[in-house]
Amino acid sequence: LASRGYAVVLPNFRVTPGFGGKIFRAGMGTVGRQMSEDHEDAVKWAIDQGFADPQRVCISGASYGGYATLRALAKTPDLFKCGVAGLVVSDLEMQLSSTAGDTAFSPAAVAFWHAMVGQDDKNRTALRDNSPVHMARAIKAPVFMYAGSDDIRTPLEQTTAMARALERAGNPPREVLIKKEEGHGFGRVENNVELYEKMLKFLDEIIGPNAKR
Repeated sequence: LASRGYAVVLPNFRVTPGFGGKIFRAGMGTVGRQMSEDHEDAVKWAIDQGFADPQRVCISGASYGGYATLRALAKTPDLFKCGVAGLVVSDLEMQLSSTAGDTAFSPAAVAFWHAMVGQDDKNRTALRDNSPVHMARAIKAPVFMYAGSDDIRTPLEQTTAMARALERAGNPPREVLIKKEEGHGFGRVENNVELYEKMLKFLDEIIGPNAKR
C-alpha cells in the first residue's frame, strides 16, 4: 500500500502484546468501545501530523482487525471513507458458540473473549451489543471483505452473515473474495496477489487516483 502512495498507520492499540501488562490489561472489557477509540485516535494523530487527508481515510484489518474495521465503520461512519475487512468476526455470540470454528471447543478461549468484551453477570448482552452484524444499517461506507473457505478460527459463516446483513441494509459489499482451501490468512502467493490487486483497485476508486472528487 505504501509503495502505491498510500500513507499507512499501524496503531498499537490496547492489548497489543509486547508493551507490558498495563497496556495488555487495559484492553479487558473494552472491545468495540475503548479499543475502537484507539484506532480513532490513530486517525486523528495522522491527520494532525499531516500524513492523512481527513476526507480520504480507510480502515483495514484481518481477524480482530476485520472486526475492528466493521465496528469502526458503524461506530464512526464520518471518520472512514471505506473499509477492507478480512477474516472477520462479525457476530461475537456465534463466534463463541458455533462448532464451525475452534473457539467454542476451548473454555479458556471463551472465557478470555468474555473478559475482552466485558460480558458477565452484570452485562449479559455485551457480545450482542458489540457485534457488527447487528450494526449493518449504521454502515454507509463501501466495504470490501475477504475470507478463506476453510478458516476454523473465524469461520466463513462470519463473513457470509455480515455480507447478508449489509445486503439487507441496502449497502452490499463491493466485493467478497473467498478463496478455496485457504484458512485464517492466505498461504498461496497467487491468492495474496489477487487480494492485493483487488484491494488496490477498491482503494483507488474510493480514495485514490480514480476516486470521484
